[in-house]
Amino acid sequence: MEDSEPLDQIGYESGEDEQPITAQKVLEILEKAWLNERLSPIILPHQTEMLDLMLSQLAYMEERIKQLDKNDFRSVAHRMELERIRYIIASYLRCRLSKIETFTQAIIKDEESRSQAEKRLSEEETVFAREYLSNMETHFQQLVLRHMPRSFPDDPRRRIVQPNLNSHVFIRAAENVDSVVLRDDEEEVDLEQGSQHIVPFNLVADLVVKGKVDLI
Repeated sequence: MEDSEPLDQIGYESGEDEQPITAQKVLEILEKAWLNERLSPIILPHQTEMLDLMLSQLAYMEERIKQLDKNDFRSVAHRMELERIRYIIASYLRCRLSKIETFTQAIIKDEESRSQAEKRLSEEETVFAREYLSNMETHFQQLVLRHMPRSFPDDPRRRIVQPNLNSHVFIRAAENVDSVVLRDDEEEVDLEQGSQHIVPFNLVADLVVKGKVDLI
């Protein structure tokens, strides 16, 4: 998106003091969310608002490209950029759906314990997760459970698959962060913006969710 026009203000950042936001900023947020989602063992807060803004911008860019000659270099460059953005969005959504399908019960259980402001699934993802779990339980009941004795002690439905929070991840501090535990010895260190570390995910999960560190 090298042309200045596709980088116009396309919305406002949420918060008490709403600030204008450009397409370039939205793309940066989505790229960061995409990389973090791919590398995080848990599902992270959804970016529905940013996705909606970018999809609107893509539609705008497509209309602008139609006005250019197909042999115009700007047309070729913008079409390549459109495909790149579409790939990021599709990959981001596929990654989240894969986690929902793998850890359905755990994710739904965690979502039910969170306040509305802390929900990590979008409304559409929540509907999908509940329908997916219901369909899986119905399918499992028809194929397996009805053939088991009623007194079967270990009901497979009680087994909740959890993500591995102890897996190690590479992180980069997005800002200065004080008093962070990076090892199991509970020694606290201060992270400098841009510094990189390898740590068990569970020790920095909250920092990832809050955007204070990025996964790399």
